[in-house]
Amino acid sequence: MSINSFIKNIPMLVVIYLFVLASCKSGNRTFNITQTDEEKKDTIRFGMVIKLDSTKMQKYILLHSDTNPGVRDLLQKYNMRNFSIFMTKLEDGNYYEFAYYEYTGENMEEDMAALSREPRNIEWLKECDPCQIPLKGETSWKKIDRIFYNK
Repeated sequence: MSINSFIKNIPMLVVIYLFVLASCKSGNRTFNITQTDEEKKDTIRFGMVIKLDSTKMQKYILLHSDTNPGVRDLLQKYNMRNFSIFMTKLEDGNYYEFAYYEYTGENMEEDMAALSREPRNIEWLKECDPCQIPLKGETSWKKIDRIFYNK
């Protein structure tokens, strides 16, 4: 883009900039578009691991296929974002799942309690839980510590 065409587009760039600024306001909360992750104190990142029952692996994968909506909307409703599940077979011959999500709400305890009461979530867990084998000493997914985050 030449300097002349850039200058001709300045009024449009100003309009776009003002639109972006206006779009960064939501209710009583204003989002700073240059905000760093340290400033986003309301995002909590979680990692978890659990063993997968290899005899039920196909069922589990089908439950999480893109064609099955599952409880994705409930995760969003209760402020769980970027929920991802990864699977791998380790040297011990077992399959393990690693899950990652970000909590962006203001009261995690309340949100998780409400999610646990959702009838569809209760039914979902009845399908998924038998496909998983908690690690020794755990009753479900084992929470794991985050040691690095690239901003």
